[in-house]
Amino acid sequence: MTVRAETTAVVEPTLAELLPLSDSGDWHRAACRGDPHHEAWFPYPSQDFDYARGVCGDCPIRAACGEFAARTGQSGVWGGHEFDRGRLIRP
Repeated sequence: MTVRAETTAVVEPTLAELLPLSDSGDWHRAACRGDPHHEAWFPYPSQDFDYARGVCGDCPIRAACGEFAARTGQSGVWGGHEFDRGRLIRP
């Protein structure tokens, strides 16, 4: 009898894959698209989010991104602000 061990590779999604699909059509313009620092966008409450806020600073869809987060109950850094289930927790 032969026993074959199967391994499942864990593949981390890119930030572009984490961005929500939206009818706005502007997500392709997001400054964070393709950013390799996934953890920066979902900081623990005790961590700063200066990196993410800096990337958001010049983003052409910053306002729409924050509005989307509030409207759809997102968590993490959106539009340069930190949200928890759609509630603004750190501006």
